[in-house]
Amino acid sequence: MTNQDQYRISPLEMSLTLISMLLAIGVLTLPRTLAEAMDTGDGWISVLLSSVIIMALVSLMVRLQQNFPGQNLLQFIGETGFGKWIAKLLAICFALYFIPFLAYEARILTVIVRMYLLDRTPPEITLAIILLTTTYAVTKGVQGVVHLNLMFIPFIIFVYVILLLFNIDSMTINELRPILPMGFQPLLSAFEPTIFSFLGIELLFFWLAYMKTSNLRALPLNLGISFVAFLYFLIVIVSYTVLSVDGAKVIVFPTVALAQEVEIVEGLIERFEPVMITIWIMAIFNTMAIIHLLAVQTIKNELLKTSKGMWIPAVVTFFAYIIAFIPNNLDEVFLLGGLVGYTGAALIFLGLISGFLTVWIRSRKNRNQQQSKEIAK
Repeated sequence: MTNQDQYRISPLEMSLTLISMLLAIGVLTLPRTLAEAMDTGDGWISVLLSSVIIMALVSLMVRLQQNFPGQNLLQFIGETGFGKWIAKLLAICFALYFIPFLAYEARILTVIVRMYLLDRTPPEITLAIILLTTTYAVTKGVQGVVHLNLMFIPFIIFVYVILLLFNIDSMTINELRPILPMGFQPLLSAFEPTIFSFLGIELLFFWLAYMKTSNLRALPLNLGISFVAFLYFLIVIVSYTVLSVDGAKVIVFPTVALAQEVEIVEGLIERFEPVMITIWIMAIFNTMAIIHLLAVQTIKNELLKTSKGMWIPAVVTFFAYIIAFIPNNLDEVFLLGGLVGYTGAALIFLGLISGFLTVWIRSRKNRNQQQSKEIAK
């Protein structure tokens, strides 16, 4: 039975799921990481250029998926011969990537909640609650998680729009001038944090299998990437023009600082950051639920190859909980995030190379077999 026989994701649902996957930690940290990397107000240029690279990668993923509709990447690679071992190795790598990724997202969540909302609640309790919640979400499968994204994403987008609109009056455009004062060299150092903010597209290796063959097109997905890039672009611009580049550089979460600047209807809502953080928790819950489910699916379907495994979500939760508290301070947490980012980028390229190489080998083998049959006739 192929994945298409179970549940089919529409192009709109996949696009919104991709948006939900990407709108997590990068929304809060990207202005700071770009300011540190570039030391200028040109981070918005890096966002636009990186989004083009990401859209090219998404197009390659869709093009690759068109060769094996109804299967995910690992199922296709592992169908025959030596590919089984490659698929098994990739499955191990993806599992060892998704669990720390989940732990990193969860740890950042506890930092934000403790810093801005529940300063007396032990982070262990906050982390346990959110991981248990995502564990329950995972039991609903792909359809349940996708529908959670559809339910939460309008509220998330609405609050980010309000955040940006009510900071327009405080913007000082001179903070963005001059453009490229140090040339193009700083843009190279900014690609790393910007590309990492788009990590999450690797879910396409697994969930494009749930789409109809006729719906396997890059355009709807790249529209989702474009929306995320435009939101990042606006957040970076507003952060630098309201907080200044130097200010964004020293604030751990500049987007939360923007929320603190918001005052709606002359003091009617003076503290907007609790609203913004609450909605952001929805966003990161969506992301964590997707990552958690990807980890469970990889272990269950590709490594253990079992139809049962009700205990797997709990095991993933246990290891994510342990890993989340290995870093001793915020600097070590961001170091963990960097390691996760490099691993994710490497797996995206490994997946594409392995997939296209498998397609080429099989197409060549089929041609040789066809030629042999024609000669035999």
